[in-house]
Amino acid sequence: MSLKQHFKKWSWLFGIASFSAVAAAIFVLPKYFKPDLDTGITYYATQGCAPFQGQCIGQKGDKTITVDLGNEAIESMTEIPIRVRLDNMTADSLIVDFEGLEMYMGVVRTQLIANAPGVYQGTITLPECGTGKMLWRARAIINNGTSSEGIKFDFRAI
Repeated sequence: MSLKQHFKKWSWLFGIASFSAVAAAIFVLPKYFKPDLDTGITYYATQGCAPFQGQCIGQKGDKTITVDLGNEAIESMTEIPIRVRLDNMTADSLIVDFEGLEMYMGVVRTQLIANAPGVYQGTITLPECGTGKMLWRARAIINNGTSSEGIKFDFRAI
């Protein structure tokens, strides 16, 4: 049997193997190559976290981080207001990032601007997911020279 006949006989198997390899590269490999955003950050436990019915609050001793994303459901491709209040702590800089948990869509990050003592504000726009709803993880990270502290919480965007 010639090589051409062998290829014709097993071409469907080559097609399935090729499709499987491409699918694995798209859906599985990004999980292994995405950055670890939690390295070197001390996270406070969150209490009463309801991002759209109030605030997410993280507390450690007398230090408190409060994140407010507004009182409406978050929609993709819409500007989201972010407000972070720090009690009994200061920050050299404060960033908030969002990472898709069900599908890796990169990290959407913004640096908040201080507009009053201990109060930082900014906006962010999340990319649209083809499935309609997406589970996201938000992180508010305070950088103080050599240390980083923050809170993180999960929410659904529509």
